[in-house]
Amino acid sequence: MKSLFKSLMLIMFASVLLISCDEKKQELKEMVEKLNNECPVPLGDFGSINSVQFDGEKVEMKFTSNEIYAPVSSLSNHQQEVKEMLGVSLSKNDDTKLVEKIIATGVTFHTIFVGNQTGQRAEFTMTADEFSDALEKYSNMSDQQKLIVIMYVGSKIKLPIVIDDITKLVGLSLTSDALKYKYEVNDSETGQNLENSVSFMKYITLSQMANSLKGGMMGDRNRQFYQALIDCNQGAEYEYHELQTGKRVTFRISTDEIKEVLQGKWDSQMSSKDWENIGNALDEFADDYDDDFIEEVIDSVFDDSY
Repeated sequence: MKSLFKSLMLIMFASVLLISCDEKKQELKEMVEKLNNECPVPLGDFGSINSVQFDGEKVEMKFTSNEIYAPVSSLSNHQQEVKEMLGVSLSKNDDTKLVEKIIATGVTFHTIFVGNQTGQRAEFTMTADEFSDALEKYSNMSDQQKLIVIMYVGSKIKLPIVIDDITKLVGLSLTSDALKYKYEVNDSETGQNLENSVSFMKYITLSQMANSLKGGMMGDRNRQFYQALIDCNQGAEYEYHELQTGKRVTFRISTDEIKEVLQGKWDSQMSSKDWENIGNALDEFADDYDDDFIEEVIDSVFDDSY
């Protein structure tokens, strides 16, 4: 008799759990259907969310990716970074409700990115446990902190980034007080010693930061990003590594200097195209003049402009 009673209790308990799970899945299904009815959801220059579906075991979200900003071929090689990007992005505001439902039901979250130019696909799957970890990590962050993480992770996905014929951005790291950029310079091509050009390089960087604020969604996004660095008291640090000599030089841009960029101090400075034209001109000079003369020209430009 006691054995029969225990068996009945176990059956009743299992039934309650099953009903509870079914109810949570039904709530998740209704939420996903509502989200899908709002698709396509434009994501500005980055692309769009085309559909959201739930088959009872996984939530599937399909994106069209603008490959100018996020080549799908690069996404496939950065599984962890993409998952981190999804985790922080979906731990914001109303999106948190979707994540909470996924965690409560124990289903997986599957994303498909399709390139708008190549048609290439990249697919990623996050478990409920991974989302739980992301929610714990990011839900208490401010919107400014989340924006910094999103921009940071988004840039890491694209690494290495070719800046010009001799310079590549090869590393990024995020600390409590700075976003750090690491560059490699092929100094066998330049024959220059970076130690003598640090102030000049900083000047160029500030000018480029100001130029990045001009026009379009990315300009607005960069403005928000720089403001977030200020609000979180995080500057930017730049390290250049000469491949041939092994020498390293660094410089830092403080939050006060970032404020000056946002306030327009650097708007009248030269654009990236201006610097490219100067570089081409110096290349032509180099055929007829020695390195000392070229350095004098650079110093004179810097002294007149800074």
